[in-house]
Formats: sequence, C-alpha cells, structure tokens
Amino acid sequence: MKLGWLVNALLLIGVIGLGVYAWNKAGQPKEVSYKLSNLAIASVKKIDVVSRATAGYTLEKRGETWFLSAPIEARADQTQVHRLLDLLSAASKEKLAATDLKRFDLDPPALKVSMDGQTFSFGGTNPLTQDQYVGTGDAVYLVSAYYASLVPRASDRVLTHSLFNDNEKAISFKFQGFSAVQKDGKWTLSPQPSPDKEQLSQDDLNRWADDWHYASSLVTQPWGGKPTSDLVEVKLADGKAITFVVVRREPELILARPDEKLQFQFSGEMTRRLLNPAPSKDKEGAGTS
Repeated sequence: MKLGWLVNALLLIGVIGLGVYAWNKAGQPKEVSYKLSNLAIASVKKIDVVSRATAGYTLEKRGETWFLSAPIEARADQTQVHRLLDLLSAASKEKLAATDLKRFDLDPPALKVSMDGQTFSFGGTNPLTQDQYVGTGDAVYLVSAYYASLVPRASDRVLTHSLFNDNEKAISFKFQGFSAVQKDGKWTLSPQPSPDKEQLSQDDLNRWADDWHYASSLVTQPWGGKPTSDLVEVKLADGKAITFVVVRREPELILARPDEKLQFQFSGEMTRRLLNPAPSKDKEGAGTS
C-alpha cells in the first residue's frame, strides 16, 4: 500500500513540474525574427546581380523558365536560379538602422542582388557570429553567410547544363553513320547492326535517349564558332529541329548548340554514351561470362 502511495506522489510531482515548465515557457517573450522580404518566390520575374569583381548579369523569367538576358541571351540553370531565390526566405534576429554604412562594409557593398525592384546589398561579416550584414530597404540585417554563397558572381555560372529545354523531347537522331528514330514509343536504328554484333534492346535505346535528355555538362560556355561536318541532327516531338555540332570528341566531348550559341563540355566517357549507342553493361557482362 505504501508503495502505491509513493508512486502516485511521484506522478503528481511530475505532472506539477510539467505544468510549471509549460506556464513559465508560455510567459516568456517569443524570439524576434525579421523577414528580409515579403516578395513571393513564385512572383519574381527579374533578377539583377552586380559584384565588385564582375560586370554582373540579368535573369528574366519567361513563362515558367528562367533565361539569362544580359550580357548574353541564353537558357539559365533552373536549379541555380531557384537556389538564388532562397534569399527571399531569409530571416534575421538583428535589425539595425541603415546609417553609417561603412561600418558594415556596405558603402559600397561587395555584392548587390535585386529582385523585382528590391535590392539586397551584401557587406562584411560580424566577427563574433560570422553572420553577414545585408542591407535592404531602410535596415541592415545579420544573416547566415550561406545566402551570399548561393549567388553566382559571373554570368557563365548560371548558364544551363542541359542540352535540351524541359519541354523538348527528342524523337529522332541523325549521325554521320546511322540514325535512330522513335515511332509509337519504339526506337529503330538504321542501318540495323549486323547479326554478328551485340543487338540493342529497347531498354538500351531508351537508356541512350535518356542520356541525351538528362546529360549535364561539366562546363557550359558561350559558343561563337562555325558548324563543321560532324553534326547530330535532332527532331523533337513538336516538329522542331535542332542541330548539335560535335566540336571535339577527345579527350573531352564538346557539343555546341548553334541556335542557342552555347557549347557544353562533358567527360570523355560521354563520347561513347552519347555518340555511340551500346548494349547495357549487364548484357555485355552476361555475354562474356
């Protein structure tokens, strides 16, 4: 009986303790947090970036796709732009008056990002917290230096790494020695591989077409060269035709897209994967075992 009373007493003490903790916490003031912007990410249509070290660039949203509009016209890396837009979600525990900007290294700032008219100026870092001073509107905020790391300083860092737009679906490839055409969901090679060679399955061909669609370049740069005879002619599902120039095959593969004035550099392995459809490695291994 005494043990039961002891257990009940301990439970009562525990309940009272939790109640006191909850009451004290509810009575404490909430931690202040200041949002740097009220702009909605989905509504932003234009971004300007200027830094001390580079000439800067401009991004514009057309439909649902972001493009570089200055200093050149080109498709932008959509993932990179969305990371840049994360700046709009930044919040700070510190809000200071935008006076004597030199003490924040904001006169002039090292980097400026403008989104639909709201400008964010990046200055120095606080020596104690290592957070960065960012000025916008009539205030200066301390935010994580992570946000500055999301901003590419040069325009070539925001160029797309994809050979195709998201809405471009290839249904035909024509190379110097062969072609591949998709009809009713099935790929056909012309000419057909000789019977003594390893035959390509539809899975092999679908995998090869996906390699083209999802290929991501190591480096993308503006291209101002001249087309050569080494071409890949591509037809899209919407009837549009695209030509890729094979600028170089070794030691790295470089493909240029003249209609967009861009060139894409890939590893040497991509020469085989993109320019020469081959059976899957599993099939090759099975044939030699």
